Amino acid sequence: MPLSLKKNARKTRNSYTRASVSSKKGQKASKLRMPAFLASGFGRIRGLSGLKSLAAVAVLLMGLGLILAGVCFTSLWLYNKAITSDFFTTRHVDVAGNVRLSRDMVLQYGDLKEGDNSLAVSIAKVERNLRQTPWVEEVSVKRLLPDRFVIKLKERMPSFWVHREGTLYYANERGVAIAPVESKNFLSLPTLRVEAGAEDAIPFLARLMKDIQSGVLPVEAGAIASITLSPGRGIEIYLEDREMRLSIATDDWEGNLARLGVTLGDLARRHELRNVREVRAVNGNVWVLLNQAVQN
Repeated sequence: MPLSLKKNARKTRNSYTRASVSSKKGQKASKLRMPAFLASGFGRIRGLSGLKSLAAVAVLLMGLGLILAGVCFTSLWLYNKAITSDFFTTRHVDVAGNVRLSRDMVLQYGDLKEGDNSLAVSIAKVERNLRQTPWVEEVSVKRLLPDRFVIKLKERMPSFWVHREGTLYYANERGVAIAPVESKNFLSLPTLRVEAGAEDAIPFLARLMKDIQSGVLPVEAGAIASITLSPGRGIEIYLEDREMRLSIATDDWEGNLARLGVTLGDLARRHELRNVREVRAVNGNVWVLLNQAVQN
C-alpha cells in the first residue's frame, strides 16, 4: 500500500528540482550574449595561459580602443565637413509676427545672418538674444535644412508714451515702459500721466483703448493727445485738435461710458462740439462745460 501511494503521489505546487533551477539560470544566461567576434576572441584567450593571455587581452582592448577612436574621428570629420559645406549655407530667413521691428532688426538682435552655416547656428542662442530685446515677448526659431530658418515673434505692443526720469518711453496698455522712443521706430501715441492716488484706475486703460477701437466711445485714437489718471476725475482724455477734455469716472465704467458716448453723438448732430470745452461723466450724470466765449 505505501508503495502504491508513492507512485500515485503528486508533487506539491511549490516543489522544484535542481534541474529546473539550472534550466532557468541557463535561460537567463542565454539572454546576455556578447558579439560573435568578442566571444571568439575571449574563447581563444581562455586557451592561453599566463603572460600570453594577458598580452592577448591587452591587444584586444587596444583594438577596441582604436575602433572607438576611429568612430569618433570619423564623426568629427563629417561634422567639420558639414559646418563648412556650402550646401548648408543659410540663404533664407523668414520672419513673421514683427510689427515694430523690421526684418533686418530681428536678424541683428538675434545675431543671425544669411551666409551663416545653418548647422553651426544655435537656435537656443538666437531665441535668447531676441527675448532679451525690449520689444519681443515671445519667439520661436525653427531650422529647415539645408538652408532656411523661420522666426515667429510676438511683440510687446505700445499704447502710450510715458516719461521716466527725463526720457520718453513707449508703454503698453498697462502703462509699463517698453523701450525709449527713437526715430528709427517712431510712432505717435497719447502721453500717459498717472497722478498720485490714481493707481487703481490703471486697469481701466486697457478697457478704454478697447472701447475706443470698438466704437463704444466715438473718439478717434489718433486724435487723443494725452490721457491722465486722476483720483478725483477718473480718466481724462485730451483731444488736441478740438481742445476738449473728456472725463470718465471709473465707479460705473460701462454706464458712464455709454452716457458719454450718447452725449457726444447728440452734440455732434447739433454741430455744437466746437463750443464744448469739457464733458464729464460721473455719478450717473453727464456735465457739459462750454467755452468762455460761448458762455459770455
